[in-house]
Amino acid sequence: MRTPKLAVVTAAVLFALVGCGQAADSGTGSPAAATTTAPADPATQIAAAGKKVDESSFKFSYETASMKAQGVRHQPSQSVQMALTGESEGQQIKIDVIAIGEDVWTKMDLGLDPGDDPTMQGLAEGLGKWQKSTAADEEGMPFAGAGAQAMGTSMTKGLKDLKETAPGTFTGTVDITVNTDLDLTEDEETIKALGDKVKALPVTFTLDSEGRFSSIVIEIPASGSVKAQKGTVKFFEYGDVTQPKAPPADQVAAA
Repeated sequence: MRTPKLAVVTAAVLFALVGCGQAADSGTGSPAAATTTAPADPATQIAAAGKKVDESSFKFSYETASMKAQGVRHQPSQSVQMALTGESEGQQIKIDVIAIGEDVWTKMDLGLDPGDDPTMQGLAEGLGKWQKSTAADEEGMPFAGAGAQAMGTSMTKGLKDLKETAPGTFTGTVDITVNTDLDLTEDEETIKALGDKVKALPVTFTLDSEGRFSSIVIEIPASGSVKAQKGTVKFFEYGDVTQPKAPPADQVAAA
């Protein structure tokens, strides 16, 4: 199973700034005509929302056909912490990730019963400790592998035909060969089955009242043996996060 490269940002903000002013000439005369500032085009609004996410700390969640995750992004320390649960070949798995700058720690529970097998017992013991690597080593991991920088502006690449369909809601398409941070497909077989469709997957961005990403939804159409599915990323509780810390040294496996 492929771990989706989620990086998500929901987004865009409705910057409909409407200005209205009056001017009087020495207390007399007619008021100046009211002026209205038109809202920025959808692409500009999405880009602005991405920049706001770049500068923010928040909690997030995502869900695909076979995986769920909950986590936090702490902007000042450029760190991410999240817990993933999913299924691979009928086996339940859990993965915890902490990423601080370029350093990444992962801990996995593959749901295996080691029994009396020394090899399996050793494997279970090893997986029970944090494994340290770098962001480059974990390139396939959503959010954490690419670092905290993956959530924000980088999620606005490869977008086309953006339209505002309701206040704070934007629809369009995304090319996930360009924007891998919004690649919510499950495996390489899905990519192959979709063919050129991966260059124009339907995407919906929503934003909160502050013009920040609230959610992003990617729709993956049915194609061949691939069933129609969707991936959803949500952003919430902006500013209300605890800074992730590196795991204690005695809980990290020897290099």
